[in-house]
Amino acid sequence: MKSLRGLLAAVLLAGFPLLVLAFVGGIVTLEVLALQRNVLAAAKLGIITVPVGWILLKTLLTLERATGDDIPGVAVTPESQPALWALVRELADEAGTRPPDEIHLDADVNAAVTERTSWLGLRVLRRRMIIGVPLIMGLRQDQFRAVLAHELGHYSNKDTRFAALTYRGRKSIARVVNGLGREGYFERFVGWLFKQYAKLYFMVSMSVCRAQELAADAVSARLAGTDAAASALREIEALAVTWRFFMNNYAAIGWDAGYLPDRFGEGYRALLTDPTRAEQMEEMRRNPSEEKTSRWDTHPATRDRVATLEAGARIPVRPGGERSATELLTGAEKMLDEALFTVFSDEALAMRRTDWQSLVAIGRRHVAAEAAAEVLGERTLDMALDLLDAGRHEELSDPGSKPPAGVGPRARREFAASSVRGRLAVVVRAALTDVGAGRWSLSWSGPAPFTLDEPLEDQLAPALDKAAAAESDTAPLRALLTAAGVPAGYRPSPTLVRS
Repeated sequence: MKSLRGLLAAVLLAGFPLLVLAFVGGIVTLEVLALQRNVLAAAKLGIITVPVGWILLKTLLTLERATGDDIPGVAVTPESQPALWALVRELADEAGTRPPDEIHLDADVNAAVTERTSWLGLRVLRRRMIIGVPLIMGLRQDQFRAVLAHELGHYSNKDTRFAALTYRGRKSIARVVNGLGREGYFERFVGWLFKQYAKLYFMVSMSVCRAQELAADAVSARLAGTDAAASALREIEALAVTWRFFMNNYAAIGWDAGYLPDRFGEGYRALLTDPTRAEQMEEMRRNPSEEKTSRWDTHPATRDRVATLEAGARIPVRPGGERSATELLTGAEKMLDEALFTVFSDEALAMRRTDWQSLVAIGRRHVAAEAAAEVLGERTLDMALDLLDAGRHEELSDPGSKPPAGVGPRARREFAASSVRGRLAVVVRAALTDVGAGRWSLSWSGPAPFTLDEPLEDQLAPALDKAAAAESDTAPLRALLTAAGVPAGYRPSPTLVRS
């Protein structure tokens, strides 16, 4: 049944260029007939039909263009990564397929195999395997073996021999449909017509794509063991979340200030090995997210894939796989840095690089300066404290926070006090940081902690409380700022942080 669906998908793919040519032929025929009757009518018709015909022909020609030359990441040779290549070749032999011609390392939590082809995929020119370095850094060797076996299973599985053609067909048909314009009734009609054909093809090919994944999972279990294959699927989900968290909350912490870490791999390793983060990842493994799959997804849900593996024959895991997969990669942390910088924008490449502790300090200081500047506007810190002494708390409170209508002045100050306390703390922290009395520190276990020199650590909170109170007393806070060296007329400057 799977092979029949695959054959039908291949037939539909082969019929798609014929549909395009038939449609273009129909347009040409209409033009010829119109010319024979009325040149003006033919010209008007051509304004509508010729652009559509050209788009169809142009996009059809891209079907024959070999793809896959723009591979992300860093290509590695058997000489530079002998252990990795040896494992891939060993697994390819066990899977009964030819190993890839190239291996590329990228910065994604994923692995994939591609083929550069011609003749709509009927002729394979070159095989490539792409492996994410974050995946290697986070998996055990038995899990990594399962991941590689799964990818090689895409090459070797005989039940889904039309699957590679099916995948390429989806991309080719989508390219043609997306190439059609959306302006004018005729363009929309043509787009609708080809979209219906695409939906039919996708519906037929979907079961082939999902069957390929399950068949590759079976190869993964056969070559690495059932438990290794199942745990790898769960682990990849946890690693994907962790990697996104690392990039968004750590690697990008100095982005707005114009800084990036000088060693990404070192930081990611520190995050993975932090005890608190390790506990959080374990919780994700125990309680995976309830993912929702679309009818158009090419992959079954992870929980369904794991259930299928565990319902099959129990294949034991090979001994020695509990070690880190990082041991199979020479210079894993360095390779992660190299892979990342192959996909960074020109803006990122132009940024300054610094160590992790300095990056956190610069990044948090920049954020604090921007937030403080937003609170103060055109005022100085002294002017803000003068407003509190005058009982004008509302001018420093959150603009979106309004007291109930009809309340008196004291009630309005009391209502604003909490907002003023938080916003004033933002400004004071920025000021103390700028004079070196406060600092943000690196923590892989949680948000960057802010610390103050003694005795400011104990004095700041009560001073802020008194300054923001309905009956404001700013004297203790002013004395604290003066003792810390905050100059009169202080205003935060994000630009100075960048420099």
